[in-house]
Amino acid sequence: MKRILFIAMLMMATLNISAQSNRTVETQKDRYGHVTGTATTTTDSRGNKTTVYKDRYGHVTGKSETRPGYNGQSTTTYKDEYGHTTGSSTTRPSYNGTTTIYKDRYGHVTGSSQTRSTGNNRSTTTYKDRYGHTVGTSTTK
Repeated sequence: MKRILFIAMLMMATLNISAQSNRTVETQKDRYGHVTGTATTTTDSRGNKTTVYKDRYGHVTGKSETRPGYNGQSTTTYKDEYGHTTGSSTTRPSYNGTTTIYKDRYGHVTGSSQTRSTGNNRSTTTYKDRYGHTVGTSTTK
């Protein structure tokens, strides 16, 4: 009996070690520099990411969970503040960056984005609607 208890304690200690995580906090601001919200992302040892979104008052407005898949692909599920699924996205590496397909809670495609590296740690993302029309772009520096 003592041996089983010892093995169980050893397994629990092993689980605690492997469950370590990394946490990052992103603060969103409007064009005047006022804080509009935060996104806190926790990454566990398996590469799973959980992000909690909060408004400027600290109230939870949503959550997303990203799970890595095969060949660099990842799937993200988005939920509202009550835990109801509102949509999902699938990101795949492509020959010149990454491609993301967005779907609503019923599985219908609502849009896509393609991110391309432009060198010097910069990237450009092009957003398209469900018909393939460009609706916006963003650039990171």
